[in-house]
Amino acid sequence: MFINDIAQRCPACMRPLDETAACLHCSTPAQTEQPAPLLPLRTLLAQGRFGIGRAVEQNGDGITYLAFDAQYQKTVYVREFFPAAIAVRGEDLVPLVMQGCETTWQECLQNFTALWRNLLRLRGLSALLAVTDVFEENGTVYAVYDHSECVTFREFLLRSKQGNITWDRARSLLMPVLSTLGSLHQQGILHRGISPTTLFYGTDGKVRIGGFSIWQARTAHGELNANIADGYAALEQYGVDGKQGAWTDIYAFAAVLYRALVGTDPDDAVSRRHNDRLMVPAQIAERIPAYVLNALINAMQVFPEDRTRTVEQFRAELTASPAAVHQSATQRIRHSTSNIPQVQAPTPQADDSKFLALKIAGIILGAGIVVTIIFLLIYPATRESMFGLFEGQTTTAPVVTQPMEYEVPDFAGMLLEEVEDEFSTQFQFAVRYAYHDTMQEGYVTDQSIAPGEQVPPGTAITLFVSSGPGTEIMPNVVGRNVTQVRQELQALGFVVDIGTPVANSDPDRVNTVEHVSLTEGQRHLRGSRVLLRVWGEVDN
Repeated sequence: MFINDIAQRCPACMRPLDETAACLHCSTPAQTEQPAPLLPLRTLLAQGRFGIGRAVEQNGDGITYLAFDAQYQKTVYVREFFPAAIAVRGEDLVPLVMQGCETTWQECLQNFTALWRNLLRLRGLSALLAVTDVFEENGTVYAVYDHSECVTFREFLLRSKQGNITWDRARSLLMPVLSTLGSLHQQGILHRGISPTTLFYGTDGKVRIGGFSIWQARTAHGELNANIADGYAALEQYGVDGKQGAWTDIYAFAAVLYRALVGTDPDDAVSRRHNDRLMVPAQIAERIPAYVLNALINAMQVFPEDRTRTVEQFRAELTASPAAVHQSATQRIRHSTSNIPQVQAPTPQADDSKFLALKIAGIILGAGIVVTIIFLLIYPATRESMFGLFEGQTTTAPVVTQPMEYEVPDFAGMLLEEVEDEFSTQFQFAVRYAYHDTMQEGYVTDQSIAPGEQVPPGTAITLFVSSGPGTEIMPNVVGRNVTQVRQELQALGFVVDIGTPVANSDPDRVNTVEHVSLTEGQRHLRGSRVLLRVWGEVDN
């Protein structure tokens, strides 16, 4: 049944084919072929469940295909671990590792498997393309994730009238992405490839993260072909000294935000290392809040040791919480004034000596203005007093523009995405995931500050969010096909190992499970290792 379902689908768009020679939807010829080393069109994986379509991406650690899930009758993406720098395709579809690259292959394969299994466990995150399956076949590993009608964030921006969007629009689209990025960091996952082409804008009006790769494919001068997005990759990814960490993704996310607001790609980090100027046209800068520009400055510092270190701090600076304003002001004073975003202006025509004098005076004046603005941001009472004197008025108290305190709501039972969308301007959120046997995945189970308490704006609240059930019942697997059993157990969250085949004299038992290490019918912790003993080929 599965084979017929897939054979009758167009490999380019996965819509049903009729008797014509080409697809009526995308005009792709029915007999289209796919060149090596890509998997041939309509290759069947996972016992015929997935039918491979056209390749949509090939980078350092693998190939992504459009595919059809015949079991659930839907289009999906299948990503194959296939680093072309160290492997070629064999006639039986199994990758052949180049001589001398065996150790690199094993290390990268382990990293690829761990990455996608971790993403499988985190599929409830609101701004993440959901991973639904990870399985081994053909001597490599495949990951399956949801297909949705979407465009890259770059294409979304290009479709806008001016090629950029306002801060209010960017905030509503990208702050949930930043929260999901923080959750990934808490689970030890770094993306290292955030850019307008790895973020996707869906028909539901939300932006989600995709385009994951292992670190070896996101760092230059390694053994794999590196995929680095110039303008968005941090300096430490170019092989320059500097440890990678959360700050690496923060640089990339800030660069995406810069692109969204300004309408142009920032200069690449290597160029900025020698000439560090972030250009913001005057007509755009005047529409961006000063605290947002300041947050971008801190997050896009070229050298990692100068950069914003955590998503929580970056979020705080983007929302101008009092603590973040003070910390970022202190940080900016330490940085060179050459890092201040420059407002574009016509090139002066005066002689060099006069222009040099004006330039020096301008730099001094600009530095003074920046320090004054920072001072006024930190001390609002001083700002109000000064403005009152300028206007010939006497002020007796600062003007309060926001509540002094907020009452903490009861978040338990709310969907994390709803909490972040509704309350991110009032509080900072850190998210911790844990298994929960009664609360559905993605819903808040507890919070670090009790409901009803009064707290200042920008207070950090830790939300504890369900990752779904912490235990699963071990199904009856003895006597069943080992491939199907492995897929089922992996989907339940178990780590499956296959033991040495057991000597066998019955052909009906070949490749079926002879014994399982965990008791069938009882609950076991997700993540537990399961050893399957399998009946081997019939002995002659």
